[in-house]
Parts: sequence; C-alpha cells; structure tokens
Amino acid sequence: MVYKVSLSSAKSLVVGAPRTGFALLLNILGELGRPSYQADDKVQRSVNILMPVLGEYLYTKIINFLSETYSESDIIYNQTFRQLLGGPRWLDDVNREQACVRKYIGIKDVGDFTLLIYLPKKTLHYHDRIHSHYAPARWVATPEFADCIRFATIRNPLGALYSAAFSINAITGEYIDRFMGDEGGLREKFAQFRLSDAKMVDGLISHASGYLKEFSTVQDAFNLFRWEDIIQNPASTIVDIAKCRGVTLSANEAQQLWDKISYKNLTGKHQYNFRKNKQMGRVDDWRCFLTNEHLEQMKEHGIDHYLTEFGYDPITLFDERDYTPFQKKISAALKKGRVLTEGLEDRNLQVFNWNKSNITTTDHAFDRYPRKDFSCIERAHFSDTAVLDQFSEQIEEEMSFINRFIDEVYEAGGEPDLNRWKARLAHIQNEYRERLTVSNDKALADIYTQRFNLLFDALF
Repeated sequence: MVYKVSLSSAKSLVVGAPRTGFALLLNILGELGRPSYQADDKVQRSVNILMPVLGEYLYTKIINFLSETYSESDIIYNQTFRQLLGGPRWLDDVNREQACVRKYIGIKDVGDFTLLIYLPKKTLHYHDRIHSHYAPARWVATPEFADCIRFATIRNPLGALYSAAFSINAITGEYIDRFMGDEGGLREKFAQFRLSDAKMVDGLISHASGYLKEFSTVQDAFNLFRWEDIIQNPASTIVDIAKCRGVTLSANEAQQLWDKISYKNLTGKHQYNFRKNKQMGRVDDWRCFLTNEHLEQMKEHGIDHYLTEFGYDPITLFDERDYTPFQKKISAALKKGRVLTEGLEDRNLQVFNWNKSNITTTDHAFDRYPRKDFSCIERAHFSDTAVLDQFSEQIEEEMSFINRFIDEVYEAGGEPDLNRWKARLAHIQNEYRERLTVSNDKALADIYTQRFNLLFDALF
C-alpha cells in the first residue's frame, strides 16, 4: 500500500501507561512509514550500528554469570530483553544525562528480580519511534526531544486495571513455554490472585494515579488518542493519527492498516502480551470482573477526577446483586482478607507474574539494592541473596564498560576530519575487541566483525 506522504523530518515520541493502547499506537505509526529525517546524523548512525553488539555482550555476560550457579535451562530471560534497549525505558530523574532500561530475570525455584541499567540518553535515538511508559512531563522538559512529534495513549483506568489483572508478563510467558507448554486457564487464576490482593491493587492504582496526575499537567503537549477510540472506531482514529504525522489516508486505507495489525501480538518475543480467545472490540469488560472494593480504592486515589478530565464516565458502584460468579468470589475473598492462589500452587507462577514494575511501594517484601552509577537491582524476590549480591557488583562493572564504549564512539564522531574519525573508530574496534567478543565466543565475535564492517561501509 502506498500512502500520500509528507512526513515531517521529526521522529515520533510516544508515551502511555501500560495496557492503554501503547503498542497499538506504536505499530500504527510504524505502518505509516519511517520519517525522512536525515538518518539522524552520522555520529548517531555509528552508535546505532554498534548497539546490537552491546546487547549481545550484556546478554552473554548475564547468562554466563548465572550459569556458574544454575542450570542454563532454569534461567528465565525472555528475548524481549536481549537488545541493550530491550525493556521499558524512560529518562532518569537522578542523572539527567541518562536513560533507564528495565529488564526482568528469573531463576526457576529461586525467584526473580528487576534490573535497571543506565545509558546515555542519546542512545534512545536508536528507535525511529521513541517510546516510554513513564514520566511524560520529563519528556516535554528535555530539550533533546523537543523536535519530536509527541503522541500519547490513554484508557479508562478501570479497564487498564482489569487488563493488568489478566496479563501474563514476559518471564512468566517464557516459564509457561518452557515448563508447562500452554497457558490453559492461568489468566483467570492470575486475575483472581491479583484482584483478591488489596495491597497489590492499591499499588497498581497508586501507580496509575501518579501517572495521570503528571500527564494531566502536560497533556496539551501531546496528540492524545484513547484506546477505546482505536478499538471502536479504528479507521477514523487511524486517519487522525496519520494526519499528525503528515500522512493522508483514505478510510479504506486506514481500515486495511487496522486489519493488518488488529487483534495480534504486537510485542515481538513477548508472545503472551495479547490475550487469545477474548471477545474482540469490547471496552467495558471490566464491569464483569472488578468489584465495589476496587471501585472504592479508585475513588480513594482520586481516579474519578481523571475519568471526568479525559472524557470517561465517573465511577458508579455496582449493585452487588448483579455480580458475576467471578465478582462474588473476589469480593468474598477481599472481605475476608484472603488472597486467592488456587491453581497457582507452582510458586514460580506467583513469583514471576507478580506486578513488580507498574506498582508503587507496597507492604510486600522485596529486596532492594542501592542504585549504582550504571545499574540497580530494583526489586527482588530471590532466595539466593549471595548470588544476587555478586551479580549486582558484576553487572555494574559491565555497564560501566558499556557506557565507556558508547561514550568513546560518540566522542570519535566529534572529529571534523573524516579520515581521523575513521581512524579513531578503527582504534576503538581494536581496543575493545577482546572483551566485547567474550573470548572464544564465536557467535559474538562474528557479530562484532559484521557490525564494524557495516559501520565502515555505511559511513566512509
């Protein structure tokens, strides 16, 4: 399909809380085509070309370290996180020159943890569509991204909570694939587990409330699209999205685009992000699963205010006589203070699929490590603390090394003379070869050689 295009030279920047149509909007923008900006600049291109080497290096070092203690088959590390920028990312608020990327790692029968790595924020230009779940105001306030065309997604927070309750995250999906084979009825078991845990629900709602509070202060800086509009009126909404990017679409072309991406997994290696066998096009399913206890928690956190602000109906409590069997079960458990774990007797399922990221601090016990310069073990539920202590030290050393490499590539691009720039890159290639190829790892050595060859062919 050929669209009538007058794409701005600016990149797209997309923010949106999880479960709000974020992946949908990213993929719609991707289908509209790559903007005809000047391939960034040559310095950024050089970094972009070499980034896959760094992702493979970090992945290899993580697997090698953990394999010294655990069987490699027990290490749960979804391919989503294999790229250096693979994982949720945002602009750091402590060091304003850094971006943060979150990765999730688990070990069967031991536990899991979230790992934060910190990189120069310029590396985010690796993506044509810069995207983040976090800190919308920070993106608006950061000059380096001022020229981006900003987009944002939003969804009724009640629907987003319901969706989160039924979600299966990347490492849990990896565990299911490797040790169970099929998700079966696990989603409903996970939903019972989450929605019967009042503290978990409170943490999720607090996180959503905090995001909405911040976003409401900068919403005018974004082209805002509601998940409900994309789902219910896809063609007309896609036409409007395209206009923001300078692309003219007919309603028929927009419908064809929607038919291509709708109701499919859009998150690559995370195969469980899309819920199969769910009735399509429904925006009010939450009414059959949330209870008045959840609605009261929403009210306590001021969600009613944001519902009104973004065009949703205010919260109205249910008539409990109309509860579905699911709602009756959850409400009874909440009243008794009992978290439902039936069907999740495999402790790995509870640990791996606990919402550790999109949640504010709760009373649930996590190990937290102090932030270092380039890494941080954010939240851990991991019985082997000695191994995690050692991992924390090693990963900081590796991330310091990776940051040093990236800084040198950027600095080399400051050479005004083309031959001197090329010579500095050749020096970097030789200087870092032994460590970045992880001696005797032929696959990594091949990637290293291929990426540097591509770099020199593309730029000189």
